[in-house]
Amino acid sequence: MIADVVILSTSIILIAIGLYGLMSSKNIVRVLLSSEILLNASILFVFALAYLQGHTYLPVIYSVFAVSMALMEIVVAFAAVILYFRSKGTLEVE
Repeated sequence: MIADVVILSTSIILIAIGLYGLMSSKNIVRVLLSSEILLNASILFVFALAYLQGHTYLPVIYSVFAVSMALMEIVVAFAAVILYFRSKGTLEVE
């Protein structure tokens, strides 16, 4: 029971950290990392809730799919960051 509360609390704290990073940062790399923290925290939250309800295979399938989508997203995003840096010379968003 205590481990369940710890997992849910950790995911909620990570969601808050991700949201804060998205709203406060002007650096593109920090924004991307904050969005990844937010995505992984939401995956952890969904996995924990499904585990608490007794599902065993559905959260695993969802997590594998979500992590693979996140990897594809971060590759495309960093390619866009490299192109932005080459054209502007900085990573700050104005």
